[in-house]
Amino acid sequence: MSDLVNYTAYVGSMKIFGWIAIGIGKIMDVLYEGLHAVGINNIGIAIIILTVLIYTAMLPLTYKQQKFSRLSSKMSPELKALQEKYKGKTDTASRQLMMQEQQEIYDKYGISPTGSCVQSFISILVLFPLYRVIYNVPAYVTRVKETLMPAVDGIISTDNYKSLFDSVVADFDISLRNIGVSDISISSLDDADIPNRIVDILYKCSPSNWDSLASAFSSVDLESVESSFNDINNFLFMNITNSPQYTISHANGSIGLIILAILVPVLAGATQLLNFKLMPQNGAANDEMAKQMRTMNYTMPLISVFFCFTLPFGLGIYWITGALIRSVYQVILNKHFDKIDLNDIIEENREKAQKKKEKRGLNLEQMQEAARMSTRSLKNSSLSEEERQKLLDAAWEIKKDAVPGSMAAKADIVRKFNEGIKE
Repeated sequence: MSDLVNYTAYVGSMKIFGWIAIGIGKIMDVLYEGLHAVGINNIGIAIIILTVLIYTAMLPLTYKQQKFSRLSSKMSPELKALQEKYKGKTDTASRQLMMQEQQEIYDKYGISPTGSCVQSFISILVLFPLYRVIYNVPAYVTRVKETLMPAVDGIISTDNYKSLFDSVVADFDISLRNIGVSDISISSLDDADIPNRIVDILYKCSPSNWDSLASAFSSVDLESVESSFNDINNFLFMNITNSPQYTISHANGSIGLIILAILVPVLAGATQLLNFKLMPQNGAANDEMAKQMRTMNYTMPLISVFFCFTLPFGLGIYWITGALIRSVYQVILNKHFDKIDLNDIIEENREKAQKKKEKRGLNLEQMQEAARMSTRSLKNSSLSEEERQKLLDAAWEIKKDAVPGSMAAKADIVRKFNEGIKE
């Protein structure tokens, strides 16, 4: 299998997706071998099991995301109040103070502004490589390739097979562009690469394509290979490498097949919508953000419908199964969080934030005061020498982590001026 993987695994500069695809492919290979051991030879079922494993592995991230959403709902009024407090204040000092106080609120609730993005990012890292695996399963699942090899060996053993094969496949309505191949002919290839190319082509063949090959290579028993391969690659009467769009256009008037092809994107959108309905709504800091989130919740299912209509049916299996698994986990998480007092979590996070701040030796109020006061007002204020020095010491402590132009850096400038320190 290694030669085939090297031949089909990478496209363009997205090498990381190729490596992730190889990892997913190895898992798929193990799953398929396990299914084969119990008499099940179907890639669709392997995809379903793989999807369950993926989303089970992502459950800890899902838990954190749900906690983020619920804490955000509790935090939202404080963020709104902060925005009102600094409404209309566009000067640099006010904006910096607002950002500092906003960070204090995030620390209090123990969440990050980007906390909800991690799972989405990981989902994308999985989705694109999985698409590669589904689009060319023989490159990753050894037994699927071995199922097609008798046909490959028979074709290669036929006299003048290169020109004969190319003349037949020239009329095939298939594309190998997604595995980096723009031409499905084999005549221009090195002999070592030809078996891989034929495997790639056979994996995409429709029943009519197999019939054309069987007529051209009558001495090769292609029918038995096709029969075995169909048992592996068909799920619910549909080839997992074909899109519902392709299936409908090649249904030859089969109403049942057309209905099944339409159901795939419809179920993908419906299960995605169900998943969004079950998810707790992330507390938005303003009405505009809340409106955008609601729009996204209804837009994403429509995007799912489009993708699952135009991409391989195997991805539709993944999409639908994934949404159903997430919905089941969401119901469980909803019941779990309903039993939890979020105030206890907030208090625990508040204590952690305070200890972290004390460990750094920082005092936000002192820093804000030192940065807020001009040099002249600090020198001429009614503060005692001890109080003045306390503010300057706070600025000195924070200077170590100060970003140029930040509030802390300005506080340090105040300290230097008053102490007569030159750069």
